[in-house]
Amino acid sequence: MLLKDKDFLLFNKFIDFFNLKIEKNKLDLLSKILFIFSNLPYENLTKLRKAEERDFEKRLRTPYYLIKDFFEKGTGGTCFSLVYFLKNFLEYIGFKSEFLLCDRIYGENTHTLILTEIDNKRFLCDIGYLIYKPIPLEKEIFEFENNAYDFILENKGKEIYVYTKNKKGFKKFRYKIKMEKVKEDEFISAWEKSFEFEMMNHIIITKDVGDGIIYIKDEHFHKIKKDGSFYKKLTKEEFYKFLESLNIKWQSL
Repeated sequence: MLLKDKDFLLFNKFIDFFNLKIEKNKLDLLSKILFIFSNLPYENLTKLRKAEERDFEKRLRTPYYLIKDFFEKGTGGTCFSLVYFLKNFLEYIGFKSEFLLCDRIYGENTHTLILTEIDNKRFLCDIGYLIYKPIPLEKEIFEFENNAYDFILENKGKEIYVYTKNKKGFKKFRYKIKMEKVKEDEFISAWEKSFEFEMMNHIIITKDVGDGIIYIKDEHFHKIKKDGSFYKKLTKEEFYKFLESLNIKWQSL
């Protein structure tokens, strides 16, 4: 485990900042925690800045650095750093959880999420895909949604396939979850390899904004909603204003 005392101190600060009450009902507590994580943007600005960092913890942005940057700069992280924070935070307050790795069309182990168990029922937690509620694994086919997409989860046992669907019911493959427990060193190895992903050639920012999801890739701005999407090509000035609207202090990155 990469965690140190400084990480646990900021866990407490995180709890206090969001006024999180540690309830006995674990499913309600998990739901509240995942909703809190919707405040952290998915962004690779911090990852791009740390790509050449020699300090291992700073480069990967372990929970201490991720939480510290959130409070000071309004940043979040990409799926590996966010999931590592979430898993250790959940275990800090009494949950048992496991890392899971996922394959996307552009490669193996290119996405990650968490499996946790409450009262002998299993739930997925996929904050990296901006799904801020527990996903139950009780059915072979399960449909759910976030503020932009309708999802279909097809549980094949050792593998779970996740799709989005449009209004006509057309399915688009998003990722395959491999239901094999992942040791921390395997997770960290996949995390390090994520610095080689093609996304490191672009600026990526996504965030749930309540009535939809904002997605930015370089100068290309999208707002994705259930009833349609809006697109605009941003000027440099508009890009920086947008960062400010998300409370990201880009000048300090």
